Amino acid sequence: MASSTDCPRVRISKVAGRYLLFDIDDVMYLRRNHNICSVFVGTIPQNPQQNIFMGLPIELMPEEAQVLVDKSVAYVVDDATFHPARLAALSDSERRRYLQSLKVEGRRAQIAAAESKESQRPKIINKGKGKSKRTEGEIASEGDTLEKGAGGDESNDLFGPPSPAPSPTSQPKEEAEEPTEFAITPTISSLLLTPPPEPDDDGGPAVPIDAPPSYALYAHLQDRGYYMMPGLRFGCDYNVYPGDPLRFHSHFQAASYGWDDPVAVLDLVAGGRLGTTVKKGYLVGGAVASDGQGEEEGGQGGGGSGGGGGNPRAPRARAFCIEWAAM
Repeated sequence: MASSTDCPRVRISKVAGRYLLFDIDDVMYLRRNHNICSVFVGTIPQNPQQNIFMGLPIELMPEEAQVLVDKSVAYVVDDATFHPARLAALSDSERRRYLQSLKVEGRRAQIAAAESKESQRPKIINKGKGKSKRTEGEIASEGDTLEKGAGGDESNDLFGPPSPAPSPTSQPKEEAEEPTEFAITPTISSLLLTPPPEPDDDGGPAVPIDAPPSYALYAHLQDRGYYMMPGLRFGCDYNVYPGDPLRFHSHFQAASYGWDDPVAVLDLVAGGRLGTTVKKGYLVGGAVASDGQGEEEGGQGGGGSGGGGGNPRAPRARAFCIEWAAM
């Protein structure tokens, strides 16, 4: 975990009340080291008119953003106020450096496009050669049959060698064409972060996060190494995975309740039966009451939040698993 401590804090962009990550390096870092997967909400440029396969950015749940801020792994920035203020505060040298970095990225994209075009060109030439060989064989066979039937001298003139393919003549024109320099629109704000801003000295978030009441249960499970995804499909708050969702099925469907809130029996029956049907455990939990009795119970069995000292700022929580069994 030395790499996670040496890594700089991740920048979370707050746009219209949504917490977004635009940098693929940050996405991979959080997935590998902090059990954060989230959901892709961006459109794929190669196929923009569909909403089945999505791309960057990813949208964090408020619970995920809060737990990352509590662990001093990330900080939240309001992009609506950051970008105008930052662009107005850039000096002349910083502006030139920013424009130069955009040109460098454009040249890299230009070189990558040219290399991709060069890698595809030999395949096209080989296909053309294969077609010419096939036509020559067919012409030769037809010539033999006509020579046997007619036996005239016109067969030598009529079925002579075919004219050269036009592909070599068009090849110098393609080589002469130089790809135009690409204009790059940056998708991340790292080029403007010189130096990168940091949260307040006391470690609090730069922008307030609207974490829901279920944050205590989320932090409780996240500290114990679980991955969590939105649980709307199974009628719960979170789908709880023992590992990366690409490798494991979810083991629990978690629902959050207040410590003193009444829980309807029909909700327990419906959740337990649904969880058993889809081979999951129905997990209920929430923040422990602040009285002494609640704290003692929080330290038994289920344990308090911050298992292993992962998130000391999160409230203490307990969780219980319900499984439906028929007679």
